[in-house]
Amino acid sequence: MTVAPAPEDLAGRRLPGGTCCVEGYESLLMDDAVRAPRSEEPHPIWAFLAPQRGMGCSLAELFAGLGCPLEDGPLLGRFGARIAAPLVLDVEHEVRGGITSVRRRRGRVLGVVDEVEMVLDLRRDGAPVLTATYGFLLPRPGLTEAPPTEQSSTDAPDCPEHPGPPFTVRADEMKLLALLLRDPNPIHLDPDAAAAVGLGRACVNQGPANLAYALTHVTARHPGATLTAFEARFRATVVAGDVVTPVAGDDGRFALRHADGRDAVTGTARF
Repeated sequence: MTVAPAPEDLAGRRLPGGTCCVEGYESLLMDDAVRAPRSEEPHPIWAFLAPQRGMGCSLAELFAGLGCPLEDGPLLGRFGARIAAPLVLDVEHEVRGGITSVRRRRGRVLGVVDEVEMVLDLRRDGAPVLTATYGFLLPRPGLTEAPPTEQSSTDAPDCPEHPGPPFTVRADEMKLLALLLRDPNPIHLDPDAAAAVGLGRACVNQGPANLAYALTHVTARHPGATLTAFEARFRATVVAGDVVTPVAGDDGRFALRHADGRDAVTGTARF
C-alpha cells in the first residue's frame, strides 16, 4: 500500500510545464467522441484537455507523484475554466502551473480522501488564453482520521430547464476518449478494474466526456455567443449502458442527468 504524503508536503508543488498543440484532426475526433456536431472550432472541453497535455508529465506520473497510483482510483471532483482568448488549432501553446491546495477530508462513500486543486495557465506567444482549475479526489486507503465533508446545499433551479435528447453511453466510445485524453486509468477500459475500486462491474465513462455532453447542449442554446467561463462538479459516475440526458437552463446552468433523476454533472456556463 502506498503511504499517503502529508497534505502540506503536496501543496505548492510546481509542475514541469511545457507546450501543447491540438491538431485539427484531433478536434474532429473529439467532436465525434462526445457526440457533438463537427466544427472548425475546438470543442469547449479542450479547455480541460489542452493544459493537461502541456503540464510536463502524464496523468499516471502526476498521480504517482501525489501518492495515489492509478490502481487506487483517483477521481475528478470538479473543474473550471476562465477563457481569455480562443484556443487555436495546429499552434503551440505554453503551459505553466502546479498544485495550489490540498485538503484531507472524510466522505461517506470514498472514506478518507485528499482533495487536490491543480491550476494550469495556457498562453500563446506570452498572451493569456485560459486558466484551468482541476479538483481531484485521491483516495487514501488505510487512513481513518480526517475532518468530515461539509455538506453543501443545492438550490432548485429558478428558471425553466431545457432537456436535450437522451442517449446511451457506450464502452467503445471510451476507448477513443482514452486516446484523446491520454488517460490510461483502467476503470475506463476494464470492468474488472472498475469493480476493484468499488465502482461496479462496468467501464466508467470519463468525467470530461460527461462534462462535454452537457457543454455541447448548453452552448447550442446560445448560438453566436462567446463562452468566457464555466465550472462544473462531478456528482455521480456514468457507466457503459447508462441512459443520460443533457439539460440546460436559460441562466447558463447545465447538468447531465441519469434516467432516475440523479445528476452526474452540474455546472454553470458564462457567455
